[in-house]
Amino acid sequence: MPDIFQRNMLMPAPQLSLLVLALAIIALFSLSGNVLYLFGISYDSPGGSPLQKIHPSSYLLLLSMMIWALYRGGIQQLYSLTLLRSHFLLLAAAVCLLLQDILLGRPLSSAIVSYVSAALFVMLLKAQSLKRLLQLKQILLLLLFANAAVGVYEYLTGGLIAPLVLTDISSGDVIDTSHWGQVRSAGLMGHPLTSTMLSGFFLVCFGARFLFARVSLGESLTAVMLLVALPLFGGRGSILAFLLVLLLMLSIKGAQSLQRRAMSRNALLYLLSSLLLLPLLLYAAYLAGLLDPVLSRMEDDQGSASTRLIAIEIMLDTPLINILLGDIDRSLAAKVLLYGSRYGIEIGWIALTLTYGALLSGFLLYALYLNLSHLYRKLSALLIFPWLYAVIAWSSGTGISGKTIMLSAALIMTLLLFAEEHDVRHGAITG
Repeated sequence: MPDIFQRNMLMPAPQLSLLVLALAIIALFSLSGNVLYLFGISYDSPGGSPLQKIHPSSYLLLLSMMIWALYRGGIQQLYSLTLLRSHFLLLAAAVCLLLQDILLGRPLSSAIVSYVSAALFVMLLKAQSLKRLLQLKQILLLLLFANAAVGVYEYLTGGLIAPLVLTDISSGDVIDTSHWGQVRSAGLMGHPLTSTMLSGFFLVCFGARFLFARVSLGESLTAVMLLVALPLFGGRGSILAFLLVLLLMLSIKGAQSLQRRAMSRNALLYLLSSLLLLPLLLYAAYLAGLLDPVLSRMEDDQGSASTRLIAIEIMLDTPLINILLGDIDRSLAAKVLLYGSRYGIEIGWIALTLTYGALLSGFLLYALYLNLSHLYRKLSALLIFPWLYAVIAWSSGTGISGKTIMLSAALIMTLLLFAEEHDVRHGAITG
């Protein structure tokens, strides 16, 4: 096996393929189900054709690969990329989940959007040069900034730019949320939980690089905007996970400074400002009303907490064979209705296990671990912090189960935000 950073192992991908890949990233972070619903596309709402149930970013990803294949030597390049161990296993795991959906007669869009797209994003992005990754990073920063800006706008105007489309599990009808009172911001990503989780993921990436590496002005401006919007999105689990990981990073930084014994002026300033600034920022946010969406969820979460308890009850009431192999008897939907869960199963790891089984779920997580291990070695050890955050946040929400963009988005953010930690001489991040 040649060295994974060998300059001539892969030829550069064509510019047109890169452009379509950029459009796929833009679509992923901006075309939510709510926005698509406004244009008559029933992506994650009742009705519509099966083709509408697949996110536009997935189509753009396939188009990017087709363009690459038409390029001279492109098929050989894609073949080489696919056979690399970390890529192959992640794609194989995604295909296995897709095949299980086919065998059990479930919609294929869930596995395509959640897992196949994630594998393709990893494969195509890791083949790009550092220069191209940095170009895509600027697009990502603009998208995250725009999502946060839309969230702030929604909070100030008291309404969403695209009405929230929630489907009742029992009836299949769109839920009327007008009587819920305080409406949390949803942003371009279309759902408060998605916007909270991915905003928190970026902030942890930024915090890790700010404390232990370096950040750019664009990243800093984006972080400030996301920090303002984070409580407006109001995802309690993701916000708590962000605070926990932030405290962990601050503690590690403080311990490193103390181990040097002779604390520098900058280190002392960092410690004092950290101790004083966080409580002051929280108090200022409370006075400005920015914490109202979170506090309102504490008072009345519209049954969200009880749904998570129901998920645990369903798990305990599931036979071992179903836990190992998934919903092979197609009884999960009936159990959700029987237990009265309005929003389905909202604990990501339980939903993933009950749907696909512990064996296939374990295969997926192992393949994801291999990809992250490679990035850990070749990009930065700091990515352990955002992925620790992701594990905590996904444990309190749907996470990577069901039809969600979160896995693809988190992998894209990891590759682009930590790309600068990779030496420019190495070329593509392939392996």
